[in-house]
Amino acid sequence: MALYALLRFKMIVAGQPAALDPGPVMIVMGLVSLIFAAFMLYQRRDIKRLFAYSSIEHMGLIVFAFGMGGPLANFAGLLHMAMHSLTKSGIFFAVGHIAQAKGTQRIADITGLSVTHPRLAVVFALAVLAICGMPPFGVFASEFLILTTTFAREPWLAVLPAFGLLVGFGALLMRLQGTIFGEPVGPAHRVDASSVPMVLHLLLVLGAGIYLPPVLVVWFRRAAELLG
Repeated sequence: MALYALLRFKMIVAGQPAALDPGPVMIVMGLVSLIFAAFMLYQRRDIKRLFAYSSIEHMGLIVFAFGMGGPLANFAGLLHMAMHSLTKSGIFFAVGHIAQAKGTQRIADITGLSVTHPRLAVVFALAVLAICGMPPFGVFASEFLILTTTFAREPWLAVLPAFGLLVGFGALLMRLQGTIFGEPVGPAHRVDASSVPMVLHLLLVLGAGIYLPPVLVVWFRRAAELLG
């Protein structure tokens, strides 16, 4: 909702010739959020806080895309908003299951999920790989479009979001490895919550990465044109 308000503000300011161009401001804000949150991922000890900072990272990337502006960058930003929302929702469903299974949210106490809860471990691993931008998930498509669009217009500027994403990728991969593998510690409770929501979200992101419905493409294009 805050991002929506920011975009509405951008449209109003961009329509005033005497006003400050909001594009460069949004680019700086987005890059600062992205890179700062990516490094902070290494310091998180709570699994929910870990993915909360991951959301800050991706919001920074989206703001950066809208700061670049233009039909293609705006389209990529809108697509990333949708893909991130679906993927991160699936991840938080999975994190809720993990907290119920292990009786804690401390990352240090969550190990060996592949041994104690193999199905949950597989879904969680796929969701984390999806949010890291691995193909063929939809997040890969939106991130790739943002980076290539930026590289085509400002090659050196594209290095900064790519660097932030790589830093964040390393942090999430490190946490994923420790959570999935290793010797199980602590309790291994039965998970009573339904797996349908997190699996459904993951399937939607996977499907969008393979095929984006024309209706959705037209919708995003129209919104991208309005954003300027």
